[in-house]
Amino acid sequence: MAVASTDLQITVQEPASTSRRLSITVPRDRVRRTRSAVMAQIANNARLPGFRKGKLPPRILEQRFGPTIEQETLDRVIQQAYREAVESQGLRPISQGSIDNVEYEPESDVRFDAEFEVQPEVELARVSGFTATRPAVEIGPDEIEAVLDRVRDEQGSWELLESGRPGVGDQVTVEITQQGDDPESEPRTYRFVIGEGQAIPDVEQAIQSLAPGEEGVFTVRFPEDFPDAAQAGREQQLHIRLAGAESKRLPELDDEFARSLGEFEDLAALRSRVEQDVRAESERRSEAQVRGQILEQILDGNRFEVPPSMVERYLGAMTGHADSEEHRTRHEHSPEELQRLEQMREVLRPQAEYQLKRMLVVERLADREGLRATQDEIDARVEEIARRNNHEASQVWLQLEKSGQLQALEAEITEDKVFEYLKSQNTVV
Repeated sequence: MAVASTDLQITVQEPASTSRRLSITVPRDRVRRTRSAVMAQIANNARLPGFRKGKLPPRILEQRFGPTIEQETLDRVIQQAYREAVESQGLRPISQGSIDNVEYEPESDVRFDAEFEVQPEVELARVSGFTATRPAVEIGPDEIEAVLDRVRDEQGSWELLESGRPGVGDQVTVEITQQGDDPESEPRTYRFVIGEGQAIPDVEQAIQSLAPGEEGVFTVRFPEDFPDAAQAGREQQLHIRLAGAESKRLPELDDEFARSLGEFEDLAALRSRVEQDVRAESERRSEAQVRGQILEQILDGNRFEVPPSMVERYLGAMTGHADSEEHRTRHEHSPEELQRLEQMREVLRPQAEYQLKRMLVVERLADREGLRATQDEIDARVEEIARRNNHEASQVWLQLEKSGQLQALEAEITEDKVFEYLKSQNTVV
């Protein structure tokens, strides 16, 4: 398909549903004008002995700066033509355009190809007629007790373990020295809670054989899945000194404890709040499953692909690393670290693709059905958050805006409206 846009000739191809390839021809008159502008700029900035600034004759310019003029002309022509061609076709690239097959000779047209990815067209021909099953909202006494135990643990205080040996749940301070060829190896101090996986099992077992102030040399084996590949599966001798140990003292679960939290009259009021919170969380999980079931059926009935560049960027955000392999390599990761990073990205790839498809479906329906969050709805949600936390609405608004969470709140409201619409179009049993 050939399309004229001003004086450009553009042919659009679709190698895939989410990519476009433009073959662009720039007429020599435009190339000539660009070249003249480049020469004028170089002449104005160049300083050569015997010539006043801005007064270099064209012949001297060609002799001294010929290759520079040609390269700068080509770069400008391609850059300007690419932007104009994309705009004229109503395309919205989501990746940097790849330029190839460049043809250029002085006093002739410039021809080149540009390929890039575009956001997929999500048609969503069918979004109704599906059935989702809502899980029952059930909470038991064990769930409430587990929350109360967690609150007690958060309010607990550490007390020195003056006798005996530490066990799971105790906090220890240890000095560990690697035994080996280096006689001047310095001990390193660590502080952690036994049983939380912060140390390898053999080290935790060794520590639990010591009383505070005791020390010893132990042979430990690093697990096969140890993050440092050089250490994985290896045995090593470590000198371990238990410098100190603490046990956590938990408060009694009574009215006094409830009042110490600052907003409850007695233990019954605390239990009531915990039950409300546990029930609300169970309802959120139930709602999430309903939404997931509907979305799965919509995606199955309206298949589309997510552009690889979107997936790579999302994976970069999920892992905290740039999506470009070249960028990751440049940042001095070891080969082992790069391998682990790539393995992590591959494990997360299906989740990234699913989340992007979810986002595209929500965005498409929000636009198609007019379900975007309104300013009044955002204001109401901010006031609700303020009321729940005993703050002024203006204060909450400023905090959300400053932290960049206001946009996330708007997206959350929009998503809620989209799924309310979808539930009205489908059957939830």
